[in-house]
Amino acid sequence: MKQFDGIIALDAMGGDFGPAITVPAAITAIKDFGIKVILVGNPDEINVELSKFPKEISEKMKVIPSEGIVEEGESPVSAYRNKPNASIFVSAGLVKKGYANGVVSMGSSGATLAAASILFGTMDGIERGSIGGPIIGYSPEMILLDLGSNVDTKAVQLVDFAAIGDQVSKLMFNKENPKIALLSVGSEEGKGNILVKESFELLSKSSLNFVGNIEPEDLFEQKVDVVICDGFVGNILLKTTESLGKKIATEILDKTGNKDISENIFNKTNVISQSFGGGPIFGINGIAIIGHGSSQVSTIVNAIKTAKLTIENNWVEKQQNAIKKIRLEIKD
Repeated sequence: MKQFDGIIALDAMGGDFGPAITVPAAITAIKDFGIKVILVGNPDEINVELSKFPKEISEKMKVIPSEGIVEEGESPVSAYRNKPNASIFVSAGLVKKGYANGVVSMGSSGATLAAASILFGTMDGIERGSIGGPIIGYSPEMILLDLGSNVDTKAVQLVDFAAIGDQVSKLMFNKENPKIALLSVGSEEGKGNILVKESFELLSKSSLNFVGNIEPEDLFEQKVDVVICDGFVGNILLKTTESLGKKIATEILDKTGNKDISENIFNKTNVISQSFGGGPIFGINGIAIIGHGSSQVSTIVNAIKTAKLTIENNWVEKQQNAIKKIRLEIKD
């Protein structure tokens, strides 16, 4: 196998546990998989964790200092102005300056999205990067996007999402010709709001394997590989699925006392792609992986490996080419 020469900038302060989890993840990535990682964050906190490992390993880790973090719920744009040296902005800056090939963060999703969109820039015609991925355990290889970053979209944007989703499915799940569907209130052509109807018409002109509309109840059956919706609908779906899974799992645990069954129900109802550790931001001119704040060491290691996967497979270029192609196909 070809040696991976890329470098990943890891936001060491991101997530619920900060360096206590991110540092061991970085150590594991370099020791077990030979992936070079730069740790970005408070040097004092990072060095405390590095001191717990043998010097021959810890001394290989490069630490870049940063000041502060962007809290969940904090305005990402305001944070970029007021906290330019926060860990996520410094991490993304390393990629922008060419010192790293991709960034991974378990911190604020909004801040990561803003940092990547501002510093890397979005692809031609795309106003803002999008997020998506598999979220339903009963359909573990079904990608949904957008999941919340673009809440007001036009039909041409959903078409772009479809082109990107097609590439994601091929890259992450080795699907040769992914089935793509629009989330709607009915499976028949003509069902849905104006956005869905216009998107249906445009996607029907494309060379993608567009199979039409899909209804919410069919999302749990792995009937298609990619589901497209605007970020407003996608985020509601994401949060409803997650909360429903937790509620059902809690009730089963309360009534039966069986923790194994309870956890299995939760994992089947909802999953944030732990096998990949997180998902790439779509539509930006760079590699940025967003993970869940509660991620543990193994999940962050997987996120670093996902960054490596996207870099090795020319992810940015493939998206750009797919978007250019589909825009030509739907052009009147």
